[in-house]
Amino acid sequence: MVNDEIAKLIAAAADQGLDEKDRRIKSIMIRVKSAYFASPNDKKLDIPIKRIMRSISSFDPDTFAITVHGEAGLGKSSLFEQRLKDEVSFQPVPDGYGNHVYPVLYIKAPSKASMTDLGEELLDAMDYPTMRRKNEADIIRDVRNALRRRGTRVVIIDEFQHVLDAPKMKGPSHVADSIKNLLQNPKWPIFIVLMGLPEIKEVTLRDPKDQLLRRVDDFALQELSLANDGKLLQKILTELVEKRAGLRMPSDRKVDFLERLIYGAHYRLGMVLKIIYHAIEDALENDLAEVGMLSWEEGYRRLVNGNADAEANVFASDSWRSILRPVNRRGEFGVATIRAA
Repeated sequence: MVNDEIAKLIAAAADQGLDEKDRRIKSIMIRVKSAYFASPNDKKLDIPIKRIMRSISSFDPDTFAITVHGEAGLGKSSLFEQRLKDEVSFQPVPDGYGNHVYPVLYIKAPSKASMTDLGEELLDAMDYPTMRRKNEADIIRDVRNALRRRGTRVVIIDEFQHVLDAPKMKGPSHVADSIKNLLQNPKWPIFIVLMGLPEIKEVTLRDPKDQLLRRVDDFALQELSLANDGKLLQKILTELVEKRAGLRMPSDRKVDFLERLIYGAHYRLGMVLKIIYHAIEDALENDLAEVGMLSWEEGYRRLVNGNADAEANVFASDSWRSILRPVNRRGEFGVATIRAA
């Protein structure tokens, strides 16, 4: 694709401005960020994925939709992107004529997405030549035809909460009704996976005919807890800090380090990983052999886009449990307040 080639040119130009140290840090961070860690949510996702695969393999005409939701920073997109790479049933299939069919299509819903917006995004993802149309029915018809020609049985729509911001006239309830019609297409029935924030459940509940609700399986992803995920967190730290970055954990590590880590990340795996990435990068930038507590303070500061106030930093403050920092639906942190003792 043209944009991919342009991105490569820009990346090559940026690399020319890096010295040997910068290139070493870049190489290490690529290695660190390429690691994937299966969590209990992977097993939870197995349930709907296997249901879909069994239905497809048995030519079951009764399709359905599923919603997979969780708070921002929980790792939803990474979870599905990894599954798309690993799941053999989702890989392109040779059609015997030198071409391939593609069982799965993945898109991210555009901001304030109406059904027209979603349809155009789907067509664009399938490299289908489109022109801006006024007739939504034409777009939906083209989507159906393109999915069939492409061999796609599963459509994954990420960031589905954006339909909640669609214009009221043809907003969430209209999108829900249109998705139901896609599922019920007798010529090429589709399984649909809707991913996003917990509020996406509202979309399925708004179908005025109340038919989509009966065709949706709901899967809420779990947040982290020290009791359930302490071993996983330690495994992640060992792999990323020691094995991939070649550094050591802090010699002055606080006894409640893991608690501080998951608290600062709002118990969300995606945010935990960001803190770790930032802390490792800070240690490398400062030529340190260990990721000391100051690097963890910097990792948290970068996550929340905060200042250097130690009293509002979970890795610096003795009263870290009193730090309250809101996070919005986009995963952006607000200003911290300190809860009175």
